[in-house]
Amino acid sequence: MKKYGMLVIAAIFMFSMAMAQDQGPQNGGNRGFNQSGRPQATAQMRAERLAKQLSLTDDQKSKVQALFEQQDANRVKGQTDVKKTRDEMKSQFDADRKVQDEELTKIIGAEKFKQYEVARAERMKNMQNRGGNPTPGSNQGN
Repeated sequence: MKKYGMLVIAAIFMFSMAMAQDQGPQNGGNRGFNQSGRPQATAQMRAERLAKQLSLTDDQKSKVQALFEQQDANRVKGQTDVKKTRDEMKSQFDADRKVQDEELTKIIGAEKFKQYEVARAERMKNMQNRGGNPTPGSNQGN
């Protein structure tokens, strides 16, 4: 009886180890995932979440998605330029955020933008509470 018990335990152990090997990043690297291992929000996902949260029209949603796609492209471009100093990156981020906020206000209106700012502040607070680094250049953890 002990032999069968040990055999079952060994089989379960081997099975769990085999399944753990399959859990790694697909296609090499961690593309599509953020630093904590969660899926990275795409421009479409972010636009859908904002549309649901603020009851945006389809036209507003498509314009917001286009804005987020442009923002993502700019961020990728900025990440490839590793020569920038931390202060330059922060000032560029702040300038980009201001432009994005102005565009978003034009698309969704001032009232819905205020709701968005409240939700964004809450997300930032939650990120800081769990030890995330919400903005480039923040001195958290330094």
